[in-house]
Amino acid sequence: MLVLGVQAVSVRWFFPEVIPHSLTLQPLRSTVTDPNVASSFVTGLCLSLAVTSVAIVLAWPAARTLAGVGRGLGAAVVGVLFLPSLLPAVGLAMGVDVMLIRLGLAGTFVGVLLAHLVPTLPYVVAVLTAAFARRDQRIEAQAATLGAGPLQRLRLVTVPSMRGALMVGAALGFVVSWSQYTMTLLAGSGRVVTLTMVLFAALSGGSPSTVAVLSLLVALPAGALLAAAGRMSGDPS
Repeated sequence: MLVLGVQAVSVRWFFPEVIPHSLTLQPLRSTVTDPNVASSFVTGLCLSLAVTSVAIVLAWPAARTLAGVGRGLGAAVVGVLFLPSLLPAVGLAMGVDVMLIRLGLAGTFVGVLLAHLVPTLPYVVAVLTAAFARRDQRIEAQAATLGAGPLQRLRLVTVPSMRGALMVGAALGFVVSWSQYTMTLLAGSGRVVTLTMVLFAALSGGSPSTVAVLSLLVALPAGALLAAAGRMSGDPS
């Protein structure tokens, strides 16, 4: 990160120079104020947040069920969910794209969201399943004995006790979605452009300073969310 930070504000920095000859904020300023960069950042952020939210909603009941069917069967089902991720990225993305074309969702925000759920959902399910398996289920029974209804138990008992796991699952889901390039390129048909796609395009011919700035912008939200997840998961309160 330090090297990227220095490269982002350097004019010319080539091997074997240890430090750049001169520093300037011009590459940083021009990249950050580029309308295409700003638009792709917002698009990617909205997309990843939407994917993460949907993944949490879908993974919650699935993880709770898998945690109650036994460790062996639950692990087997989670393993099956990860099978698509074992395929080459291009092959998986092309298969998902064909399905989206048949559904009329190729090149749309919703279509890309559904495509991102394929690699994202297994991670969220795995994290929540492990958390539900370790959790003492008797606390909900105790709350029910004291007169708490289903919604009260969910809001006051279940969600607070799963707060760390939810944050970790959300962070992983966000990072997986945020980093998707091939899946976004094919499912979005070039019409849904994220910051990761802009970074990959810059890698093929952009200046080193521009690539460094884009790399920092890509790492910023993911790193911040992972740091927050790590802090919250380690907080006993």
